[in-house]
Amino acid sequence: MSGPQPFVFEAGAEVKRHAPATERNRDVIAQTLARLLPTEGLILEVASGTGEHVVHFAKRFPALTWQPSDPDPIALASINAWRADSNLPNMRPAMLLDASAEWPIAKADAVVCINMTHISPWAATVGLLRNAARLLPQSAVLFIYGPYNQRDVPLADSNAAFDASLRQQNALWGLRYVDDIAAEAHISGLHLDSVIAMPANNLSLIFRA
Repeated sequence: MSGPQPFVFEAGAEVKRHAPATERNRDVIAQTLARLLPTEGLILEVASGTGEHVVHFAKRFPALTWQPSDPDPIALASINAWRADSNLPNMRPAMLLDASAEWPIAKADAVVCINMTHISPWAATVGLLRNAARLLPQSAVLFIYGPYNQRDVPLADSNAAFDASLRQQNALWGLRYVDDIAAEAHISGLHLDSVIAMPANNLSLIFRA
């Protein structure tokens, strides 16, 4: 099967998990974030997965405090294992957070979410937008990265195959349309500031409060 593969957590002896896509995309994502993030403050990462991205970002942006989170206890263990090995003073312990529910955090200076919207129900995307709008100060950034559909833009063959495989695994998964996310963001009080083309047919969606 062509296209990327979703990272699904399964119980196992290894606590610290590894997602192969992380090493391929972390630097280009960091370069994009460098133009968007504040110079100081608290950055919440939603759906941190293995924890590899947030460790990389905490090293890359030492003046920022990073709060990783995930709804999966196996992911939380992996994130905390990466945190322990990295010994970074600006990375907090992982927080249990379900994107679709109310978040146990009062504020953040930016929110980052990588590769979540296509491997979660639509309710998770709605919750991401609603809660980010509540947390973020005016003009602050919600950064969302991953593969997306765009109306009037042909879908790359690899992304089409990926979308089909996701929907076969779970009928509630699949690539979302940028317009649908932007419309839901508007309801929540966010606006789509820009769409940035990324390598491997991915996009960065930049929303602001």
